[in-house]
Amino acid sequence: MSHTLHRIAGLDGIQDDFVILLMSTRTCPPDGTTTAGYKECFEIMLRNNVVNMGGMGMGHLCTTTAEELLAKMDAIAPGLPMVHGVFSCREDLVNALREIKEADHGISVIVSGLVDATDCCTREAGVKRHSINYSLGIWGNTSKLPDERILQISSMCGHAMVSFNLIKKVVDDIKSGKTTAEKAAVELAKPCVCGIFNPARAQRLLKEFL
Repeated sequence: MSHTLHRIAGLDGIQDDFVILLMSTRTCPPDGTTTAGYKECFEIMLRNNVVNMGGMGMGHLCTTTAEELLAKMDAIAPGLPMVHGVFSCREDLVNALREIKEADHGISVIVSGLVDATDCCTREAGVKRHSINYSLGIWGNTSKLPDERILQISSMCGHAMVSFNLIKKVVDDIKSGKTTAEKAAVELAKPCVCGIFNPARAQRLLKEFL
């Protein structure tokens, strides 16, 4: 199961929201070799226009620089269980997957997105899909939930660290001219400690409130 799985999206998710989660097997704890593999995967994602990437305890591209992220990998190894990358372009995702496959570091790769879209991407990258996890959506009294546009933004953080009220606040700030959709998207991304929040998609969704 992945915390990247429960993103709320319509068909727009095919075009601008794909997450890669990289994880070493539990029977082979992270070590120097695994850290080197993570580093190369980070460099691959950077070359392919990743819009956010990071990991727990490291920060991500909306809180620090790529150079600092790579340095932090050494500082917290071998306690680095997984790293993540987010893409807003299908072609960039395919190219990154192809290079990660060719690097062959023995690291498991999970791709989150709409099933048909991710299936096509993995096949194009030459990756044979192992399995599929489905999100069953939100159960219970859904009448208590906010506007679906807010849910689309908040669900991009798998640990629910981007609050509904924060999203409402930045929308008000954009409308009043205190900030821009681009700057607000970065601010919303900061609480998402894993780096799976997609600021490019958030910027587009924020503009829909205007």
